[in-house]
Amino acid sequence: MYAAGGAPTAPSGAYVVGALESADEARRALADLPDGAAVTVVGGGLTGIETAAEVAEARPGLRVTLRSEGEVGASLGPGARARVRRDLDRLGVLVERGRFDGAGSTDAVLWAVANQVSDLAARSGLEVDADGRVVVDEFLRSVSDPRIVAVGDGAAVPGARLSCQTALPQGMHGATNLVRELAGTPMRPYSMGYTGQNVSIGRRRAVIQAARRDDTPTRIQFGGRAAALVKELVCRGAKGATRTARFAWLPAPR
Repeated sequence: MYAAGGAPTAPSGAYVVGALESADEARRALADLPDGAAVTVVGGGLTGIETAAEVAEARPGLRVTLRSEGEVGASLGPGARARVRRDLDRLGVLVERGRFDGAGSTDAVLWAVANQVSDLAARSGLEVDADGRVVVDEFLRSVSDPRIVAVGDGAAVPGARLSCQTALPQGMHGATNLVRELAGTPMRPYSMGYTGQNVSIGRRRAVIQAARRDDTPTRIQFGGRAAALVKELVCRGAKGATRTARFAWLPAPR
C-alpha cells in the first residue's frame, strides 16, 4: 500500500473519501453495517478528522478508529489540536498512530489521505512532481505547455495547502489569466495568503484556527457550537463562490 517514494496508496476495497463516486459507495456500505462493526478512517488531516467525527456521530453504535502516521491535526496549533482530540474522544473515536497496513479486524476502511491525484497529466506528457501534480509557473501555466492552466489539488503550487481555501483562488485566477491572454493583455502572477483553518467535529461542533498569511497557526482558536456556525458560513460561502465567481483573498506575504 506504499509507492516507491513512500507515499501511501489506498488498499483494495477502501473507500476514497475525496472521490464523489467512492464516497457515495461508502455511504451505502456504512448504512448496511450493524451496530458493533468496526470502521477505520485512515488519515489524520482535517479530512480524516471530519470523516471520523461524522461517522461516529451519525452511527454511535459503530466502533470508529482514526489511524494516522503523524500527529492528528498536525497543521493546527497545539491548542486547537488538543481541542480536536477532546471532541473526538467525546464522540468515542479511538485515535491510533502508525501506518495502516490492513492488518487487524475492520469492516470498512475510509481512505482520507490527500494524495489521490489523477494520472492524466503524467500520461499526457506534462511535467509533474513526485505526487503527480502539474508543475506550473507563476501564472499557473504548465511549464511543459503554457496553453494549459493547472489549479487546485492537481497543481504543484509552491506553498499551497490542499483545500478549498486554496483551490477557489487558483481556479479564479487561472480563468482570469486565460481571459487576459485571449484579450491580448498581460497575465498576472498568482499570489495568495491564508487566514486560517476550520474543521468540523460532527454537525454540532467545530474548531477554528486563525493563521498568518504564510499559513502558520497563531494562538487564536476556538471551538464548540460557535465554531460550528462559522464553519457552516465558510462552507456556504465557498459553495456560493463557485456559482458567482465572486471570491476575494489576501496576497501572499512578502
